[in-house]
Amino acid sequence: MLENRKFTILIFFFVVLSSTSFAQNPWQQDKGEFLLSPYLSHYSAAAFRNRDGDKIDFENQGKFVNYNPRIYFSLPLNGYKVNLFGSLPWFFNQYEDTNLRQQNRDLGDIELGARFHLGKVNMHYLMASVTTFIPAYNNNQLPYTGFGRFGVEGRLILSGNSPWIGESNNFHKIELGYRYFFPSDPGQIRLFSSKGIRIIDKFVLLGEIDAIFSFSNDSDFFENNLQLVSDFSVIKATANIGYEFTPKFSLYGGLFHDVLNRNSGIGSGFQIFSVIRFDKK
Repeated sequence: MLENRKFTILIFFFVVLSSTSFAQNPWQQDKGEFLLSPYLSHYSAAAFRNRDGDKIDFENQGKFVNYNPRIYFSLPLNGYKVNLFGSLPWFFNQYEDTNLRQQNRDLGDIELGARFHLGKVNMHYLMASVTTFIPAYNNNQLPYTGFGRFGVEGRLILSGNSPWIGESNNFHKIELGYRYFFPSDPGQIRLFSSKGIRIIDKFVLLGEIDAIFSFSNDSDFFENNLQLVSDFSVIKATANIGYEFTPKFSLYGGLFHDVLNRNSGIGSGFQIFSVIRFDKK
């Protein structure tokens, strides 16, 4: 299932680099704070790898293209220990080859969840989150937007800084999650890791590795409907650069490419987003 939901890690990175106090948890919004992030990504694929790892071009010079704008928000529930967050996505999907052209514009899976502060050890913070995925589309036109099923995910998050680089100019983050779509499947193991550092003045570099291992009895691959493939493995690498205009506004852009695939399209693309912070200060 194609997605670019890990732009939230970039948002967390912006918050940490812009934070002047580590007394609480800089990865969470505290009382009186609100975070908003408009986001846009572009993804394309013209080939896939089968279960044996063989690269195969789409038939008839086919190409799948996806544009995904979304709005992300995060706010505290009376303090930093519990944050409410969500994302409202919209999709433009297109598949075109020498024989046909299919387009679909629709909403995606609305994400609503809660993120919990569990504890702090030195410069590291342990968190957990629970997220629901609510389909806001009908899947009545190809290429589909998603599975069309209600989903739930639980995730553990470990975030921290490397003092030998600098207390507030870098971060690293590791996430482990499991997502399940009802009533039957797929079940997905989600792994995510990242490392970011401020380089010159207000510029930020950030590298990410995002892995999805999806398991389903439905093992069919659809080159004209990648959003519906449910049994697959993908590992994606992303390089981003950002600029902090003010402590409350920052703009980022990045390029990504799949580095490992099984029963999935070989995709690449770009992402652009801004991070806007509101507080009482």
